[in-house]
Amino acid sequence: MTISCNYYDILLHQGQTYFLSISYSDENNNLVDLRGTTYRADMQVRRSPLVKEMLLYLSSDGYPNGSTGGGITGQFLGTTADPGVTGTGGITLNYGGETGELRLEIDYVTTGNIPPGRHFYDIGVKNKVTNTVAKIMTGTIEVLDEVTR
Repeated sequence: MTISCNYYDILLHQGQTYFLSISYSDENNNLVDLRGTTYRADMQVRRSPLVKEMLLYLSSDGYPNGSTGGGITGQFLGTTADPGVTGTGGITLNYGGETGELRLEIDYVTTGNIPPGRHFYDIGVKNKVTNTVAKIMTGTIEVLDEVTR
């Protein structure tokens, strides 16, 4: 299955709960049934594609606690020594019972700790049976500083 990676820029305000819905289809424009037993989706956000530290990690495996941020430091490695801070949200597959729908959800506490600036992200969908990953979306995420304290 050949999937093209779409480019999409996200504008995010610190301290807001954020949702994004994505439709995932194959090369024939047929929606892909994203059953959790067969598929997993992940999103990583970094200051640059070249750095190890993440600012945000979302997963479908951990939903509704599949959102991880850096806490007050803003960044984390995702290792045992630096696991990050678990928040609420993550990625829901076949959201609302709709085949091929992914829904990203990030709670306001986690978005409140993402440093302002332009960062980079990508979203991958892994087929657990074939052990293949399709990058379905990439882009920048512009985080605007929160005014309300």
